[in-house]
Amino acid sequence: MFSMIRRLTGAGLAMIALVLVPAAAQADDAAEAFVERNGDMIMSILGDDSLSIEQQAARFRELVDDLADVDRVARFVLGRYSRSVAADDYRQFSDAFREYAISVYESRLSEYAGERIEVLGSTDRRGAEDVIVHTRIAGGERNDTIEVNWRVLGGPDNHHVVDVEILGVWLAVNQREEIVSIIGANGGRVSAATDALRARAVGS
Repeated sequence: MFSMIRRLTGAGLAMIALVLVPAAAQADDAAEAFVERNGDMIMSILGDDSLSIEQQAARFRELVDDLADVDRVARFVLGRYSRSVAADDYRQFSDAFREYAISVYESRLSEYAGERIEVLGSTDRRGAEDVIVHTRIAGGERNDTIEVNWRVLGGPDNHHVVDVEILGVWLAVNQREEIVSIIGANGGRVSAATDALRARAVGS
């Protein structure tokens, strides 16, 4: 009798454990397909020698605009200042951030132009509408392999990338720390961050 109770208790605990396993243990095929499809397009554009540098940049920007939720990322990197920024200041910041962010992504990924992205799997952070897709890019000018993680929000019909981790650094998180620091050091003026981003975009 006691051995049966122990077996039933063990089975019950196993069932409870399965129910309580966080969504992080689950994969998301739709998000993985979204990243693979768009990632391959990015690599193809950057590796297309038939395109001029200007044409590559233009197509890359078009694709990133479709792939990423730039407005959401811009508000994220503003941190607490996103709640109080004036509409015109935000518009100027968002425009400057878009140009800077795209230039950063293009610079990082262009080293692997022409290579294919291999999807390794995915992790649900808060269900199917917040997913980390794990990928690997091999080859490129440096002839090595890097792992790139993509944070994807939205359902299957409305996926958007909101952050990318390259070489262990989440770009939006890193940018948020820098942007908030610049604004804080300049009396809370968002325009100071806008000016800094414009200068960086020109220099990149």
